[in-house]
Amino acid sequence: MASSFAYKSWGRTRGPKSLIQTQGVEIDVVAVTDLDSANPQYDGYSTENQRYLHVLLIDKNNSTNLTVTVYGYNHAFGKWAPLNTLGVETGVDGTPITITVADSGTAEGSQTAAMREMVTWEIAGVDRVAFVGTTADVRCYAACSTF
Repeated sequence: MASSFAYKSWGRTRGPKSLIQTQGVEIDVVAVTDLDSANPQYDGYSTENQRYLHVLLIDKNNSTNLTVTVYGYNHAFGKWAPLNTLGVETGVDGTPITITVADSGTAEGSQTAAMREMVTWEIAGVDRVAFVGTTADVRCYAACSTF
C-alpha cells in the first residue's frame, strides 16, 4: 500500500524544489526597497538551507533585455545584500549575481525554449533569497536543491 505522506521538511532534496512549494508557479520579482521592511527576515523566499539555487527567466514584455539581481539574507547578519560571484564555482570577480534574458522579439506564448534563460548557482549558507527587477517585464521561476 502506497503512502500519501510527503516530506516537507528542511531536509536534503535531490531534485529542485520550488521556493513557493508549488511546482510550475512563478515567484515575485520585487523592488530593492521591499527588502528593507520592518521584518526583513520574512521577505523573499526561504532556501531551507539548500545548496543550489535554480532560476528560470522568461521575457514577458518583449521590449528589451531584462535583468534580475539575486539578493541574499543571512539570519546571523539580519540584512539583505546582493549575492555576488565570489565563491561561486563559475566566477570569482565579485560582481552581483544577475540573470539577463534577451528580448525575444516575440510574444511570450510564441517563444521557444531557446529564448529563455536558466542558471544554477551554489548558495550554501544563504537563508533567504529575493529577486530584484521589474515584475511587469519578466516571469521568474526559482527552486533550490541539495545536489
